[in-house]
Amino acid sequence: MAKMRVSYEYSEAEDKSIRLGLFLIVCGILSLFILGFCWLSPTLQSMQSKPANCTVVSVLRPEEMFECVFTCGSDCKGTSLYPCLQIFVNNSQSNSVALLHFDEQQLVLNPKVND
Repeated sequence: MAKMRVSYEYSEAEDKSIRLGLFLIVCGILSLFILGFCWLSPTLQSMQSKPANCTVVSVLRPEEMFECVFTCGSDCKGTSLYPCLQIFVNNSQSNSVALLHFDEQQLVLNPKVND
């Protein structure tokens, strides 16, 4: 028994809407590639850190005390005070004296330089 092949022809409006949908999908994928290669790649490369030698210039312990909230379990929480320690270093790459920070986020939040 031979199978009957049913063919369906789209109307002109349906054909245009299918083409428009495929065009939008292709444009979206293409724009993701363009953003990935032209914008994201250089940004990620510029974020890579470069090695440098730092020499400690001075260590200061201001009288300020900072509040620290800690947890030691589900029902154990507390607050304590801890002293601040400022370490100034001489950066060999830029040949400038700067305050040593814990990470890059702290550097952005507190960009102090020893004058």
